[in-house]
Amino acid sequence: MKKKRWLTGGVFMLFISILLLSEFIMLSSQKVGLINTSYRFISGAPHIRTQGQTLSYQGRMRTEDILDSIEPYATSDDGTTLYKAFGTPVPPPWIYVKHENDIIFRYKYPRLPWKM
Repeated sequence: MKKKRWLTGGVFMLFISILLLSEFIMLSSQKVGLINTSYRFISGAPHIRTQGQTLSYQGRMRTEDILDSIEPYATSDDGTTLYKAFGTPVPPPWIYVKHENDIIFRYKYPRLPWKM
């Protein structure tokens, strides 16, 4: 019985390590990985592409927290209006997308922290 538990634990750890390694490889090639895609899908955020590159989903915010400090920036490939904070450079570190009256989704370009 102990051998079966060790085998199951080993297979599980191998699966987790392969998943994390694939996420790191995807991020280093500036692509969005499976974990981020799942997180975006569960949150109900739209899939945003600009100039053929998929943006990495970073969470959602309430409109009243940030509405006064954003301005239109560009449009995505499918015509969604993208916003950036006032005074930020182009391309901005955070890109905002209005979803409904009280929800704003936050995105960024997928890059490794030491390559920004």
